[in-house]
Amino acid sequence: MSFLTHSQARAANRPQRVNSYVDYEVKAGDTTEDMDFFSSQDGRRGVRKSVNVSPRKRKLLPSELDDLANWTPMPDNDAAAGEETAETGEKRRRYESSDDPMKSWRPMLQFFLDELLRREGLGDQAESCSCCQKTFTAGCRRFRCRQCGIFIQCKECLLERHQLTPLHTPQVTPSVRTMIVLDFPHIHDINYRYCACDLSDRANNLEQLLRNDWYPATTVDPATCATFATLEIFRLTTVVGGLNVHDFVRTMEKSTDPWGVETVPDRYKAFGRMSRQFAFLGRLKRAGRAHDAQGVGATARGECAVLCWACPQEGMNLPDGWRDVEPQFQFLFMLILAIDANFRMRNRLRANAHDDPPLASGWGYMQEEKGYKAHLRNAVPEKDISTCVAFAALSQKDTRLTTGLRSSGVGAVVCARHELKRPQGMGDLQKGERYMNMDYIVLAAVWGVTLLYLAFCYDIVCQWKIRFKQRMAAMPAHMQLDLDKTTVVFGLPVWHAMAHERKCQVQNSLTYQEGVGRTDGEGTERVWSDFNELATATKEMNFGAREDAIEDKVDFHNTEKNLKQGSTLPRKLIIAIEERDRQVASFEEVDRTLNPELRQEWQAMIDDWNADRAKPNPYELDEGKNRKPSLESSIRLELAKEELDEAANGKATLHGSSLTSFLVMGLQLENSQDKIRNELKGRSVLAGEQSQRVAELRRGFFVKLRKFRALQAVYAPTAIEEVKEEDENRDADLPPHEAEAVKLFLPSGMQGVTHRADLEGLAEKEARLREGQLHDNIRRLRSRLHAKRHLLQYRNDHLVGQRGGTRAAVLMEQITENIQLAVGRYRRARKALLALRGEAACEAWKPLEDADIRLDQEREADALARERLGGVGSSSRKSTRGIMTAISSKQKKMSWIWTQGGGPDADEQELVDAVRVEWAAAKARKERWTEEVELLREEMRRVLRFLKWRALWWEDRRTVTQAVMPEVKDGLQAFAAQQAAILRQIARKFKSSWGASISIAVRTALAEDLERLAGDTALFATM
Repeated sequence: MSFLTHSQARAANRPQRVNSYVDYEVKAGDTTEDMDFFSSQDGRRGVRKSVNVSPRKRKLLPSELDDLANWTPMPDNDAAAGEETAETGEKRRRYESSDDPMKSWRPMLQFFLDELLRREGLGDQAESCSCCQKTFTAGCRRFRCRQCGIFIQCKECLLERHQLTPLHTPQVTPSVRTMIVLDFPHIHDINYRYCACDLSDRANNLEQLLRNDWYPATTVDPATCATFATLEIFRLTTVVGGLNVHDFVRTMEKSTDPWGVETVPDRYKAFGRMSRQFAFLGRLKRAGRAHDAQGVGATARGECAVLCWACPQEGMNLPDGWRDVEPQFQFLFMLILAIDANFRMRNRLRANAHDDPPLASGWGYMQEEKGYKAHLRNAVPEKDISTCVAFAALSQKDTRLTTGLRSSGVGAVVCARHELKRPQGMGDLQKGERYMNMDYIVLAAVWGVTLLYLAFCYDIVCQWKIRFKQRMAAMPAHMQLDLDKTTVVFGLPVWHAMAHERKCQVQNSLTYQEGVGRTDGEGTERVWSDFNELATATKEMNFGAREDAIEDKVDFHNTEKNLKQGSTLPRKLIIAIEERDRQVASFEEVDRTLNPELRQEWQAMIDDWNADRAKPNPYELDEGKNRKPSLESSIRLELAKEELDEAANGKATLHGSSLTSFLVMGLQLENSQDKIRNELKGRSVLAGEQSQRVAELRRGFFVKLRKFRALQAVYAPTAIEEVKEEDENRDADLPPHEAEAVKLFLPSGMQGVTHRADLEGLAEKEARLREGQLHDNIRRLRSRLHAKRHLLQYRNDHLVGQRGGTRAAVLMEQITENIQLAVGRYRRARKALLALRGEAACEAWKPLEDADIRLDQEREADALARERLGGVGSSSRKSTRGIMTAISSKQKKMSWIWTQGGGPDADEQELVDAVRVEWAAAKARKERWTEEVELLREEMRRVLRFLKWRALWWEDRRTVTQAVMPEVKDGLQAFAAQQAAILRQIARKFKSSWGASISIAVRTALAEDLERLAGDTALFATM
């Protein structure tokens, strides 16, 4: 048998080669082999066999490495196709439903609101059970599980279904359509189809989605929905925790696909629209706008706002005949409002912003856009100049940076006692805190108010009130107050008042304003602290989205404040009753010492001042024709006049605020530091109220310090260099200085001030102001020591035992604090004057030692003291002689402070004025705390009246008068009944807890505090 041997080499993608003896075959493979061919014996067929198989020994090509070698990521051959498409010049078709979904949604507002109310009822399947088809009889209970679905079940089916399904898993229904459904915490891409049953003939596609608790993103062929439960969760996380749309959707995306291996549809913009619409519909529903026969379009301004349950609301929570009460009780029906602005809530202009108006401008808390802007266009900026506050909001209202901002902040009006935003009580500020903005916001917030008394608390009220009546006359007629029927009073917030002049503080203090109780007027500041997180989220929003976000936040805030009235009002009452009893007892101890004629004279002075604030103020020392005016104030006015004269002659340039205002600002900052030190003095641990007060003072100090540094850079640039040097030398590991430890670097605090030409004029002006401080603080110290002597003598003469001494100590402590403040300011002013002018200039102003701060005589005999205290101010010569005997006794031991600057010269009137001021202040405190107790009890009654009225209001809405589908009518009735029941339940709970005695209320409050403290302790233990 003969045979031939052929060798065949296999290689990828190469043609076959055959030789005469060895034939190399090339084909795909990784081996090399020899092929042997044998012929059969008959020669008719051949047999092939592989021999000498071995691995191929050659270099590999990149395309032969693995399965991905022939795959090309992002092939560039598509670019040409894209260019060809672009070159055609064809524009993408535009669809209103996708380009501006809000525009197509607004006309369907009533439809969406009806569908939301429809789900409150039983829907289309109210006659029989959807599971067993059992027909419901009269009185048979119906059940629905939102997790299972919206269908109605009987009790038996409900129990049976939930025995095996404690957790619910949705089933996917085969369909020819796809839809993205956001159902927290996942984003689902599902197939679906609209129902074609008999019931579906009465419902279009949108209605089917809404009746399945799916909210569509668009009104035309929606491809994205969010479940109602998801939208409700998002709203709560937003208004409670400040979560924004981006973070919420991002959370759902990560929950759906934690590793990013799948494509999760981006529904950020769609969810933003849906959540905004859903929250707005919820506000309309809770305001009862769906129950109006005239439809949603008939909504009036502010009608969707949540009202304060405790504030007086005519026709809602005021009893019949309230206008006819005795004059001394009319304060119970006073509306007290606080006004302020928040410049953190600014809004930026965006180049890519599109037209996006609010869903309903003016229906809630923000101003109606059209009327507000028309007013601002026609208003004339005011030219008022503050003569009181050197660095308050008034002096900066026209100088705030507004470049690139649509809004520089938000002005607001809240009820000062309960901190709820007023309807129509908010508005954007375009350029600081201008009167034209704030006047409109304030008058819009009180539009329709017809109460007897109205009080405004504002940090610049001393200037704002001056021309308020004239500015109001230029407003639209429907916004003007009827001042013939409503008495308007004004006051300064307690903490902001510290920045004002002493005379201004006394003139506008809420402590001396009848009928306001112990309202502090700082409600807006506490409210803004809750809204500062929202400011960050809304800074870059479009106009409409921002306003809707603010509206929803305020709606939640007001609702929460109302619900907390059940616990806050009784706690306030406990504190008020305790403090009232203490103040009444303290005042009675002081009042017993006064001559009846003197008491009558002082009371008449208080009555005259309350009726006409132009009359002499009983709460301050008399600075009339027989008194020396405040030297510091006189010097300040004199310096300001000199600067104006220099500016008129071209010798000086005023930089917004004058040089004198800059120095006054520094002196007032020093006083603020004194206040903080006084609060901290002798206390290692602060109580809650004290800690809050110190925090408020420190925050206010740093706000004013920034403005002071800005002026310092203009008038004393070398001081700024020393400030920077101090910052550079400070240990970076140490915490920043607290407010009371900050060095201001006034000329008197800078090294070598007497030899520095750059500070010569500034130093001289400060020296003159320091002289005024020395003079005024000596006078203040004398008057306070007179008052302290009066109290000490009476305590020693008449009070026996711990009880009486404790009562007198209340006033004694307050007077002592005032004495220490005057001493500290005198010493600081003398030290500054010494640095500015040297020792020779301070010879007339001696160092004030502790031994100098003593009363001007030793205690006289008991009889003489009683005669002196009882006869001060009497017209009889005997009484006057007794007073003079007491004052003039042992004058050789009198401290120099009594003769400094001419001294009182045995002037009895100074003693009388000092005692009068303290007596009047103590009386005011007693009256305010007494009013506070009465106000709190009346507010509790008003809350219960409001809840009763609102429940009846909802009961009336159960009678549906508009022509709607039976299912919508059923939902309207069910929702109205639900709201009425909830309000009645709240009223029962409040009345039950408020009806307890004060001792039970105290024990309940303590138990709640201990429980809360235990919870906090357990929380910290786990951290």
